[in-house]
Amino acid sequence: MPLQRNEFLPQNLLTVYSSPSGMTDVRTGLPYQAGGLVVGGYFDLTEAEAQNLSNNVLHTGRYRFVQVDSTATASNIKVGTVGLLKTLALGVNFVTSFDKGLAPGLHAVVFINAPTATQISAGAYIFVQEQGVALVTYRAALTAAAPAVGDQVSTFSGGGGLIDDLTQSGNPTFTQLSNIIGQAIQLPTSGGQGLVALEPLSLWHG
Repeated sequence: MPLQRNEFLPQNLLTVYSSPSGMTDVRTGLPYQAGGLVVGGYFDLTEAEAQNLSNNVLHTGRYRFVQVDSTATASNIKVGTVGLLKTLALGVNFVTSFDKGLAPGLHAVVFINAPTATQISAGAYIFVQEQGVALVTYRAALTAAAPAVGDQVSTFSGGGGLIDDLTQSGNPTFTQLSNIIGQAIQLPTSGGQGLVALEPLSLWHG
């Protein structure tokens, strides 16, 4: 699916859709398979555009319309947690919770909404953020003794997609490097949320 200018949203970027087109028949409730959104469609938004399409919640960046894995762990799909590619065969337009991803760092995305367990198991379609300025959710107790703006922040094993601020000195392991998702542009706080400039993704489209 090519990069496109977004000209149509049935609702907004924060909506959990039950249809791959974002639209359903008003009488039957069955999904329209075409005529609206397209799974895999992505676009880049300015700060003003992102704010306008999200009730002043989101920020500049790249957003992709994806299908959520129906077996994903709902408690790990929350605003600011990280999701991952599930399999190479399913590709980047099929996203699962961090605990069920193929491997840390493989096409990591940030969730911008929180579908319920019922919505996920029934088949949910949502927008996720791939690049730009994203709001992330931090773990209850950060590793870094003195978190700071500019720190490299990352996911971690067993964290369910929450973000940690590791000690910013010494030699990181390859695993730690693969977990880095971006650089803090607001002060990271234990158990809180903050804005991060996401690391650029390699060119990988579905």
